[in-house]
Amino acid sequence: DRLQMYLGGMAGTGKSQVIKATRQFFASIGQPGRLALLAPTGSAAAIIGGSTYHSFLSLRDGTRIGIKKMAELRKKLSGIDYIILDEVSMLSVVDMYKISAQLARITGKESVAFGGINMIFAGDFAQLEPAVNPNSLYDGTVGTYTTLGMDIPTQEATIGRSVWHLVTTVVILRENMRQRTQSERDNKL
Repeated sequence: DRLQMYLGGMAGTGKSQVIKATRQFFASIGQPGRLALLAPTGSAAAIIGGSTYHSFLSLRDGTRIGIKKMAELRKKLSGIDYIILDEVSMLSVVDMYKISAQLARITGKESVAFGGINMIFAGDFAQLEPAVNPNSLYDGTVGTYTTLGMDIPTQEATIGRSVWHLVTTVVILRENMRQRTQSERDNKL
């Protein structure tokens, strides 16, 4: 089965360390090209040694990708079996739809979420929410099925939420690793 996973936990529990360890694992078995590390912002991508999903997948609002660019994307994605997308709380349901749809187009598997690629989403939903589109992945106002007469943005939001609901494996990190060596003064603070 394809992996659709959420890695969660509050700040300091080690999500970024798990991502870095996963990258090191793929490098240690001589297959670093099987893993792509993505994030919604440049600073989040830099922390994990990855790229923004906009850049990596050539997601530009309203811009169609030409044949040449699609060939480049297919070449870049060939051999990638796993994508880790960090800071998932910053993704809206529309962002999730766009990522899934773009991966499906690139891989040529348009009827399969994320083009059949194993996805690991990491983040803390108590942190930053989507900046542009107000519909977060946990927004209860977005439905999970489309109906006749829905406008395109509503359809995209609905599909994005449905794709998020395909996550079947959840790992929550609970111990704060960043502050393990607290002094008595730290505890009082």
